[in-house]
Amino acid sequence: MNKKGDINILFKWMFGIIAGALILAFFIRLSYVHISGGTTLEGNLLLVDVDDKLDALGISEGNDIIDLKDNFNLGVNCGKITLDTYERKTDKIIFSPLNINGEQINVWTQKWKFPYGITTFFYISNTKNRILLISDASQINYVANFAKKIPLNMGLQTITKQLFKPEGFTSQAKGSDKITLVFFGKSTYNVQQLKTIYGTDVNIEIIEVDMESNTARIYDNYGNVENVFYLGDEMLYGIIFSGTQYTCTKDFALDRLKVLTELYVQKTGQLMGKSNNEQKCVDLLNEARILLEKYRKTEQKNEYYSINDAIEKQNRKLEKENCAPVY
Repeated sequence: MNKKGDINILFKWMFGIIAGALILAFFIRLSYVHISGGTTLEGNLLLVDVDDKLDALGISEGNDIIDLKDNFNLGVNCGKITLDTYERKTDKIIFSPLNINGEQINVWTQKWKFPYGITTFFYISNTKNRILLISDASQINYVANFAKKIPLNMGLQTITKQLFKPEGFTSQAKGSDKITLVFFGKSTYNVQQLKTIYGTDVNIEIIEVDMESNTARIYDNYGNVENVFYLGDEMLYGIIFSGTQYTCTKDFALDRLKVLTELYVQKTGQLMGKSNNEQKCVDLLNEARILLEKYRKTEQKNEYYSINDAIEKQNRKLEKENCAPVY
């Protein structure tokens, strides 16, 4: 028996196994990297696609359904959009829950004017986020008209306090990622009472809207409350669709208002400097400029409303006197 030959064969056999295993591991790793890289590329492209579709929708007022083609977790957080682990900065004013899970998202856009056109508001939701608008009998016409402007694909329901029975919405609550109860007036239930009915694992938010003061109280899933204000119906829609995420987006919108108001201050100054202006027009424009300066600096809800009305009135006065209007 040739032991030396047998040992050589054994070594060759062992070397072949080891080399084959290494080559196999290399190709498995290469395939994994390729798949992982492809997934990352696909996720980033999908996020860019969502942002591009929002751009297209933002050109005018309207609504649409964006198909994500798979079950994704879309996150919106004050100047940032995420899709699962992928992230993209945005300058859009988007009112939305913090997270939306599913294959589709519903989008609605509205132009925000206060008093002049400022920006486009985006509202995002899906079928897993339930929203109920609940009104007193005395407010039913206002709430009906308010809700009528909202497209059907956004999934809102309206009901009066007299007819509202939480037990009747148990299946909807349990099948949703979040249920939001929007009371126009004082809420007849608190978060803890609703959790007793729907279960502690159901995500609940309650919003109380005071239309006379243009304010709202937002109760989170734990019953904590936040007092907020809104400027116009477009911003009130923002409260309804974003809930506890509202304040950051509202502040983002107010920053946009201040930037645009500064541009109008500069425009008014340029109009005043035109040589063909009559003195009455210069005086009226100067009054408008002073109002705009106050508007740009204010942080108070009541001042926003009062100065907004004064700017509208001043602009009409300029038009009536055949002077160049501010906007």
